[in-house]
Amino acid sequence: MRHLTVDRTDGIYVICEDKDRKMFAIPKAELSVTVREGDKLDIDNDGIIWVNGKATSAARTDVRQKEDELFEN
Repeated sequence: MRHLTVDRTDGIYVICEDKDRKMFAIPKAELSVTVREGDKLDIDNDGIIWVNGKATSAARTDVRQKEDELFEN
């Protein structure tokens, strides 16, 4: 299974990054849902792609906590 993070959308593509910072362009037509920057995608061995809601939520919470710490002063 591959895990990707949505970096941005660009025309008909969703640009994603893996843990090794390798970039991938996935056609939006291959996604069954609309994605946003920061969403975590999982791709199984059959090529089925879905948004991992739990991982996305955890990442967004982590970013918010880091922002709070950074701008606290």
